[in-house]
Amino acid sequence: MGFLKNSASPNRKSSVWLRIAIPTVVSLLLFSYVLFLVQIPAVEDAMRAQKKASLKNMTQVAISLLDQIRSQEKDGLLTADEARKKGTDILQSLRFGPDNKDYFWAMDYTPRMIMHPYRPEMNGKDLTDYVDLKGKHLFGEMKDITANNGEGFVDYYWQWKDRPGTTAQKLSFVKRYEPWKWIIGTGLYLDDVDTEITAQNRKLIMLTLGIFCILLLLSTYSILESRKAGKQLHESENLFKGVFNNSFQLIGVLSPEGVLLKANQTALDVVGLSENDVLDRYCWDAPWWNYSSEVQERMKELVKKASNGEICRETVVHLDTDGTPLTVDLSVKPVLGANEKINFIILEGRDISALKEAERQLAISEALFRGVFDQSLHFMGVISADGKLLEVNKAALRVVNVPASDVINKPFWEGPWWQQPKDLIPMMKDAIERAAKGQTIRRQAVTHPSDSGLIFVDFSLQPAFDLDGNLLFLIAEGRDITELKMVQDQLKNLNAELEEKVEERTKELRESVERLESTQNQLVQSEKMAALGDLVAGVAHEINTPIGISVTSISYMEEKLKEVVDKVTNGQLRKSDLDKFIGIAEEATKSSMVNLHRAAELIGNFKQVAVDQTSGQKRKINFHEYLDEILLSLRSKYKRTQHKITITCPDDLVLNTWPGAFMQIYSNLIINSLLHGFDGVEAGNISIRVEVTDENLVLYYSDDGHGMAEENVSKIFEPFFTTRRGSGGTGLGMNIVYSLVTSRLGGSITCTSGPGQGTAFIIRLPLDIIEV
Repeated sequence: MGFLKNSASPNRKSSVWLRIAIPTVVSLLLFSYVLFLVQIPAVEDAMRAQKKASLKNMTQVAISLLDQIRSQEKDGLLTADEARKKGTDILQSLRFGPDNKDYFWAMDYTPRMIMHPYRPEMNGKDLTDYVDLKGKHLFGEMKDITANNGEGFVDYYWQWKDRPGTTAQKLSFVKRYEPWKWIIGTGLYLDDVDTEITAQNRKLIMLTLGIFCILLLLSTYSILESRKAGKQLHESENLFKGVFNNSFQLIGVLSPEGVLLKANQTALDVVGLSENDVLDRYCWDAPWWNYSSEVQERMKELVKKASNGEICRETVVHLDTDGTPLTVDLSVKPVLGANEKINFIILEGRDISALKEAERQLAISEALFRGVFDQSLHFMGVISADGKLLEVNKAALRVVNVPASDVINKPFWEGPWWQQPKDLIPMMKDAIERAAKGQTIRRQAVTHPSDSGLIFVDFSLQPAFDLDGNLLFLIAEGRDITELKMVQDQLKNLNAELEEKVEERTKELRESVERLESTQNQLVQSEKMAALGDLVAGVAHEINTPIGISVTSISYMEEKLKEVVDKVTNGQLRKSDLDKFIGIAEEATKSSMVNLHRAAELIGNFKQVAVDQTSGQKRKINFHEYLDEILLSLRSKYKRTQHKITITCPDDLVLNTWPGAFMQIYSNLIINSLLHGFDGVEAGNISIRVEVTDENLVLYYSDDGHGMAEENVSKIFEPFFTTRRGSGGTGLGMNIVYSLVTSRLGGSITCTSGPGQGTAFIIRLPLDIIEV
């Protein structure tokens, strides 16, 4: 050690073996230091680098296999899908590693998993939001690193090989395969690497122990053989240089005058210079301190004190090469020789910028905590695991009007908050015991801590843990809910009163609804009977004509029959008279039969329609024919007008439904058109159209009458709504139509209209009523 040579006295009286033994022991210690702190970490770094290179090589092998398949695809031997299928099959079959369980996987740029041999449930899934148990978006990071560099390493936590449910830290290498827009990846488990490194280090340590023993024997032999002392001294110097140059601290060696004799590599890296740029200069003029004359003067003082034998330590600020300030813990130590003279001065510095920043952040956090803690309106305290009160805020102290010194470091349950009533003390002990076991406690209590009266407290105890899961303390928090309790009690009483009033009002409303429903049912029944009465009147009018013709024909035939009888009695009957009577009888009989059949048909139709309207039975009907029957029953309403009703309906449409419902629906629609739509209109048109779609049976009804205002359209289906209240209208007709369509037939009905635009209805019914 060049700068130590001057410290060796040529007149030293110590024995030769001691002069050799001391450096030898120092050398062995330094050797161990270098071995464990330099060599072993270097070996570990080398092995990790080797493993990374191995991952890259294995991935390149997989890429080469994909390139061969890609060549077959380009040559037309495989389709694109076949090539990718073959590629995934090959990647899925590849295994390597100590247990032959390491594998490859493939995903695309989305990222979306294409193939994973041990996690097939992930195949085809979008992995953008996938995170490991530490919350890391590993596949997103793989996508990003390959997008920037084409390849890279990513560390994360993953399933342990083929064991679902077991996770371990893993390092993976991923590389893009551009032809297919794939990302190919493989990895190794760091536990495997650490195991291998441990085994390697064990071998190295055993080898080192052997070497150490050999060195010890050699050292012993060197003591006996003084001629080897120089060699051992040289080895010791090399070891020192290794420690000196590889230290993470800034180390410099000064002469007693302050001239820089030596600087380690860490110190040189801080200023980005070499030894030749800084040696043989006063240390205060060196680049570490020349940015400030004040700092230079302070360094002079420290060196001067060290030259006088003092050990100095101080914190200084150094500016980095980019101007960033670094806080340095600086120490200046004199090294004395055998003659008690100072041989040189050791200048040592340690970068404590991170520590200072942490202290600053801690101070800020503590100030924030204090601000929130003391300014909170809630009662807050910090309790140890054994129940002693460590901290308490001002709000809690104001409640009991005591200083903090009266309650700090005393059992929390002995505090003045919990003395009245006495059953609060065991409750608080139990709560602290449970919280110390990891439970979060929340209870409501009534306390009487002062002369202010009872206080209702919403109290909670929550444990706080460190990063290792160890209990640090308990956080106690209380909120005065006395006013809330009073309001709740008032609300409870108010609710009870309201419930009684609501019950009374509900009973009255229920009785009113029952009366309304009864009245409505009576009105609906009256509406049905009125419609049936109109039907009877119309049918009677229709029947009157054919029956009158039949009576006339039979009366005429009766008169002619009397004439024939008289001629027979008087003996005056001629063949021509008989032939004439027979012709008259045939014509009268034929006319009577036709009209009587017509009357019978009308009576039959009326009977069926009347039965459908009153009985409500379900049966099969030809819908087109039934519409004709409905119009026939209503013919008396419009036959003396020029109004025209057209029906467009498939002739073979058969429904299995409630005919009476359709009778009421169309009767109300047609009568509404005649009474309201065609009021004052000589010739109106009504269109009835039936269509079968893929989803519904659709009934279209429209007229070209006066139409309605928009506000009436929105109310048309409401019960008791009518625009002819003074003219006998009940307002139930369209409500009955709506009820029949929605409830009885399970469909829907809509209405569109406008002043002067006529009125249209669309009824949509389910297809299941159609008889196939």
